[in-house]
Amino acid sequence: MSFIPRSIATIAAVALVSLAAARCQRTNPQASPVPTPAGQDTAKKAAAAPLKLLTLKHAGAGKAVVGSEVDATAEGLPPGRKIDLIWRTVKGGWIVEDYYHFRGKKFTDTTRTLAQGQTGADGRLAVHFTIPEDYGGVHEVVASDSGVPLAQGGIEVSQTFEMSPAEGPIGTPIELRVKGIGWRTMESTWVINWDNQEVGWISATDTHGTATARFRATGNVGQHQLKVLTGYMGQGYLNHEQAPNAYLPRPAFAFKVTPGRMAPSAAAEPYPRQPVPPSEAANEDGAISITPTQGPVQSRASLSARGLPANMPVSIVWGTQEGSRVSGNGFAPKETELRKLVVGADGRLDVSLAIPDDLGGRHSVSIRSGSTLVARAYFVVETSVVSMSPLSGPAGTPVTIHLKGVGWTDYDNIYIATYDNGYMGYACGFNSQGDVIVNFTATGSPGIHLIDFYPGIYQGPEGTQQLYRLPQLTYAEDHPGNHIPALRFAFEVTAP
Repeated sequence: MSFIPRSIATIAAVALVSLAAARCQRTNPQASPVPTPAGQDTAKKAAAAPLKLLTLKHAGAGKAVVGSEVDATAEGLPPGRKIDLIWRTVKGGWIVEDYYHFRGKKFTDTTRTLAQGQTGADGRLAVHFTIPEDYGGVHEVVASDSGVPLAQGGIEVSQTFEMSPAEGPIGTPIELRVKGIGWRTMESTWVINWDNQEVGWISATDTHGTATARFRATGNVGQHQLKVLTGYMGQGYLNHEQAPNAYLPRPAFAFKVTPGRMAPSAAAEPYPRQPVPPSEAANEDGAISITPTQGPVQSRASLSARGLPANMPVSIVWGTQEGSRVSGNGFAPKETELRKLVVGADGRLDVSLAIPDDLGGRHSVSIRSGSTLVARAYFVVETSVVSMSPLSGPAGTPVTIHLKGVGWTDYDNIYIATYDNGYMGYACGFNSQGDVIVNFTATGSPGIHLIDFYPGIYQGPEGTQQLYRLPQLTYAEDHPGNHIPALRFAFEVTAP
C-alpha cells in the first residue's frame, strides 16, 4: 500500500528557486584581455553573462518524487560545450559530542553531478536525469561548464509513503517506508497515529531522506486507521490545512487485523553491531583484543594481550560512569578492578571476564600496572530483558518489566513505552546504573495487548526541535549515536 502526493502538476522551474536564480544574475567586471585556449575563453565569457533559466519538467500529475524522470532544458548557452548538470543538496546529520552529548543536527552544502550533455549549435541544452534518493524539499539544479554556472533552475521533491503489510494478526510487524523526507526543520519529522493515538515519530536525518518506521499491529479484529501527520516537534499537528507547511502530504492508511493467536512474550529485537574505538597499547609491540566486543551483563568475554612486559603484575580494570543528571550531584567516570593477574614470561595475557552488572553502552577494559595504563580495549553492554511478570492476568493486574544494561548517554539512557500503540511514558537507567524496573497495570478487553519500548532522545539543545522523551520509530537506522533495538512485550488480559 503506497501514497504519492497529488497536487502540483509538471514543474517548470519552482518559482522560489527561479526568483533566487534571478537574484543571482550578475555581470562581472571586464578584465584585461589575456590569451587563453578557446574553451577557457568561452567559459569566461559565459561566466560574465547573467545566468539563464534551466527549465525542469517531469511527467505525471503529481509532485516530483525520488525516482521521477526529469527533462532539463536551457536556451542561449555557448554552442558546442560539454555541460555538467549539478544537483545542489546537503550533507550532515545528527551531532554527538564526546560520545554522550546530543547536540542536535548540522548540515553543510554539497553538490553531486546528475548527468552530462552538450549544447547544440543553436546554444540549446537538453538533458534527461532521474531525481536521486536524497532529502526532500527544494533543490537547485545548475548547468555548469567546467565549473562555471551557466543556467539554474529548481525542483521540489515531495515525499512518498508505503506501508507493508496491509493486514495480519495482532503483533504483525509493520513497516512504513518513506522517501524524500526533508532536512529543513519543518520538513524533517512526521508522526504516526494509530486509531488516533500517537505511536511515535519518523526521521531520516542520517539516512539522506529515506526512512523505515517499525511498529506492530494491535487491537481488535477489523480495520484500524493509521494517519501520518507532520509534526516537527515529534507530536502530530492536527490543523494541517492551516499550518505553515500545509504543502506537505499527510497520508492515511488502513490496516486490517485478522484473527490469529499470539502468545505472551518478552524479548529484545536483535542487537545491531556497535562501533568501538581502536584498542591501544603503551608498548608499540603490544596488542590487546576482547571477544566478543558486545553482549549483555553477566555474559562472558575473552581478553587477550600480546607484547606486554614479561612477568608484570597487572590489574584488569572496568571503566564506567556513575552519577545522575537530575540529582544535582552530577556524574563522573569510575573504574573498578575486576581481576589481578601476572603477565606470562612470553608477554602474553589471556583471561575470561564476566561482564559486570552495569550501564548499557561503551565501557573501557584496561590493563593497568599500578596507575600506569598498559593497554586498553572496549566493550559495549547491550540492553537485555530480564523478565515481564506476570505474563497474563485479568484487567487491573499489576505488571512488572525488568531490564538490565540500559544506557547513560543523552541518546540511550531512556526507553519510551507504548501500550497498544499509545504513549505510556518513559524509563531512565542512569540513576540506577542500568537496572530498570517499570511497573504498570494491565488494561483492556480479554486478549493480547502489546507493550513496546522504543529508543528515544533524553535531552539536547533547547530552542530547536524538542524531540525528547518521545518514541523514535526510525530507531534502527536513524537513531543518533548508538543504534539500539526496540524491546517487545505481549501481555494477555484474561477474563475476570
